[in-house]
Amino acid sequence: ATSDSPEGPFRSPAEEPFICNHNIGGSIDAASFVDEDGTRYVLWKNDGNCCGYPTWLWIQQVSDDGLTLIGEPTQLIRRDQPWEGNLIEAPTLWKDEGRYYLFYSANDYSSPNYAVGYAVAENVLGPYEKPLSQPFLKTSIPAGVIGPGGQDIVFDPDGDTWMLYHTWDPESFRHMRIDELTFEDGAPVLDGPEREPQPMPTTQ
Repeated sequence: ATSDSPEGPFRSPAEEPFICNHNIGGSIDAASFVDEDGTRYVLWKNDGNCCGYPTWLWIQQVSDDGLTLIGEPTQLIRRDQPWEGNLIEAPTLWKDEGRYYLFYSANDYSSPNYAVGYAVAENVLGPYEKPLSQPFLKTSIPAGVIGPGGQDIVFDPDGDTWMLYHTWDPESFRHMRIDELTFEDGAPVLDGPEREPQPMPTTQ
């Protein structure tokens, strides 16, 4: 759907979905990525865990306006580690110092097992390798964080990088949290989670 204004109204003339892996559970969790050369991509998850199919994260190039698919989709990663449970989802692609970092969430979002992992590649289409056998961001009872996931990454006005994600607290309320994200020796490092919220990035 498109609009001339961020406030809408948004409308779509399409008579069918933009992407739908109907034969392997459908498609959810669409995300966008723009490479340094301006090439645009869309990422998503096939919802295979709904109906007994393997669950993959996918990527495909799109046109400059983001509305037309180009070429064929590429499978990136699938569930293959014990901590991931029966699914991976919520792709977030980020580039730092020439390397591509594919962050994702896995396991049951309503349980303490939900967590965030990542895979790394030298090319936007892969192959992607998971350097860890455990989550990058996981439940921390001392920090009051249960089942973190649904991550996204943003710059603040100073150019610093932050990861936002949702979580449960011990009273079963949903929250959004934010922690500073840096990259050291080719690996992402998260300053958190902490018991006290991080300060909100300032605006100029």
